Amino acid sequence: MQYVIWVILGSSMLVVLVIALSVHLKQSFTEKRLESVEIEKVNYESIIEQANDAMFVIDIVDGRVHQCNPSAAAMLGYTKKELEKKSLFDLQPKELLEKSSSTVADVWEKKGLIYNDIPFVCKTGELLPVECSAKVAPFAGKPAIVIYARDITERLRLEREIQEQREIIEEKNKDITDSIEYSKRIQRSVFIDKDKLKEYAPESFIFFKPKDIVSGDFYWFTNVNTTREIMSPDGVLLKEQFHFLLVAAVDCTGHGVPGAFMSIIGNTLLNQAIKNPAVNSPSEALNYINTELKNMLNQKADEAQIRDGMDMALCAIDFKRMTLNFAGANNPLYIIRNSELIELKADKQAITASSDSLAQPFANTIFDLKKDDCIYLFTDGYADQFGGLKGKKFMYKKFKETLVSLQHNTMEEQKAILYNTFEDWRGTLEQVDDVLVIGVKV
Repeated sequence: MQYVIWVILGSSMLVVLVIALSVHLKQSFTEKRLESVEIEKVNYESIIEQANDAMFVIDIVDGRVHQCNPSAAAMLGYTKKELEKKSLFDLQPKELLEKSSSTVADVWEKKGLIYNDIPFVCKTGELLPVECSAKVAPFAGKPAIVIYARDITERLRLEREIQEQREIIEEKNKDITDSIEYSKRIQRSVFIDKDKLKEYAPESFIFFKPKDIVSGDFYWFTNVNTTREIMSPDGVLLKEQFHFLLVAAVDCTGHGVPGAFMSIIGNTLLNQAIKNPAVNSPSEALNYINTELKNMLNQKADEAQIRDGMDMALCAIDFKRMTLNFAGANNPLYIIRNSELIELKADKQAITASSDSLAQPFANTIFDLKKDDCIYLFTDGYADQFGGLKGKKFMYKKFKETLVSLQHNTMEEQKAILYNTFEDWRGTLEQVDDVLVIGVKV
């Protein structure tokens, strides 16, 4: 019996000890948790107080402001105490309460959000545009929403200024583009319609692709009938009729508007050259243009000298006598006969307005043609185009190979192939220069 009593007493004491230990552990845990919460709260207060941006800790349920920092109070014109008696929904426009609630829900669901479409209401009632970064974080042991808000009034003002400036620039660009587009009409009206070349040479093409709206490259052609006195074998002076197709490919200094001005001058000088009785060959035409360009552009001694000019390939084709006269200022001429390319070289000098350049007379080359010869005049834009897999220039070697490969095609097919080859080579790269290729089949 005594043994039983001791067992009961021992069991009771053990239960008491277990309960006491459990209470102690629970109390210790609670104290540590309270200490942790207090530290967490102190950390929050430290972060909030030191943040440069306005910072609010918002209750997840009713939007009440648990805490805010001095920057938030200053931004909205409240004292810190006044602001901490408000809720988030007191600080935003009444008409946007539904949107505010939806945003809070989005923050909770996504655990974070950046938004700038809900302004804050200052104490004065003024609406303040803000950009907010919100995230879910624990506060005093419960989930809360921490909102960082930045006044974007100045940023929006600058954005409006930038937009206004952009609109002004776009308007000016439109005016300039409209003017250049009108200049294009003037430039095109000065030049002969390129399809008219087929009236003089049915098997021909002009591949013309300006870099900009207006071009520094230009084509020129005309049909000339002339009478020349020749001496017959028996010594009789005879007058004989000659018919020439004159064709030129011209590359003026620069491209775009400056090149376009020079192209109109070049076109005018070519038209003057063929009317001058002293000009009877392509070389004489180039010499004439070289002289007149200097006279035309450097008339005022007190102004800076103009040094612009042009490269040109000019030929005269006599289909009846099967002859070709050629002169070139930097630009050569190619003839392809039976898949063989023959190059008529140009003089290594440009036609220039510079009066201090030592100009030599241009040379004239006469070439005997055969049926089915293909004649090509061109500027440097095709060969100088960057492209391909490595972004390199097309180069004249590849240009020659391309022309030779086209000899089984009609002239219209050649034009299409040249265009497609150029575009395939260029790919996504910018066109670097005006492009001009003229082809005439004898």
